[in-house]
Amino acid sequence: MLYEFRHRFARWLVYRQTLARLRQVPDSTLADAGISREEIRERARYASLLR
Repeated sequence: MLYEFRHRFARWLVYRQTLARLRQVPDSTLADAGISREEIRERARYASLLR
């Protein structure tokens, strides 16, 4: 149970960090990467599942 809590917390932390970083990126850079502002949450969620 503790392992699961730590795992979920680590995923949440990655999600929040990725979200914060992507929100700071200029629109032009996001567009170059093929990411729209509307996709940021989805991309952050996906990144948190990879770790």
